[in-house]
Amino acid sequence: MAGGVDVSNLRIPPEKHELATANYFASLGKDISFIKPSNIKDDHRPDILMDGIEWEVKCPQGSSKRTIERLYRTAAKQSKFIIFDLRRSSLNEANSIKQLEREFIDHKSKKLLVIKKNGQLLEFPN
Repeated sequence: MAGGVDVSNLRIPPEKHELATANYFASLGKDISFIKPSNIKDDHRPDILMDGIEWEVKCPQGSSKRTIERLYRTAAKQSKFIIFDLRRSSLNEANSIKQLEREFIDHKSKKLLVIKKNGQLLEFPN
């Protein structure tokens, strides 16, 4: 049940962390296509297409208590379908997940997928 990752829409390769997230979902049998970035100034598009839905991917690295809030706000402007990959985050995982749940509700997102540091996948709403 192996999926695949298509980067043919990109002029330059995706960031390593974005590719790692795409490969994670491909290992779950999903087909992932990276979306071509917009050529219009200040027009940001979601990162990937998965299951016919455009998803924004965030892989937090910051250590500020507002890192999750700031990244979620940015992601919510690009898509109602958001992926947070916490595998490279130095933030406390339990606190990050609680914050993500709050942001999910506050921003009226349709779906949030969270990859925990151990690789477990959480889905909101459950």
